[in-house]
Amino acid sequence: MLKTIDYRADLCVVGGGMAGICAAIAAARNGAKTVLMQERPVLGGNASSEIRMWVCGAHGENNRETGIVEEIALENLRRNPTKNFHIWDTVLYDFVLREKNITLLLNCTCMDAEVEEGIFPHGRDRRILSVTGYQMTTQRFYQVEAKFFSDCSGDSILAPLTGAQF
Repeated sequence: MLKTIDYRADLCVVGGGMAGICAAIAAARNGAKTVLMQERPVLGGNASSEIRMWVCGAHGENNRETGIVEEIALENLRRNPTKNFHIWDTVLYDFVLREKNITLLLNCTCMDAEVEEGIFPHGRDRRILSVTGYQMTTQRFYQVEAKFFSDCSGDSILAPLTGAQF
């Protein structure tokens, strides 16, 4: 039987692209114990060395990306002036690892979710209790119980797993 490792967190972010990275870092910096579950071996999603699409966002004389995205971009300019995607991967990895409130699960595919039905705030009739991921590199399951969940996956995996409309 394969081993299951349990985590309890304030927030579980599913998806380690730029949206997931920024959500996890922002939550962790505000004191939330956060688990970031990413199914690929690197962070960044489309902006990783696997897909190679640079974060372009707002640009021009009066527009630019700010906040965590700008922090990451400035660090990348310092460490990676030639814009090598493999170095970029390490910049993203380091940014996540330096946050003490983030537990990072790479190569971990979100494959199941446990929901509870009832009457909840804001007219909701169900809530997510936990998600289960499988990490192929360790052949382990990870079950994450959290107060809040953020689906930052590219395929919105939590919707079909939980019966959510979106």
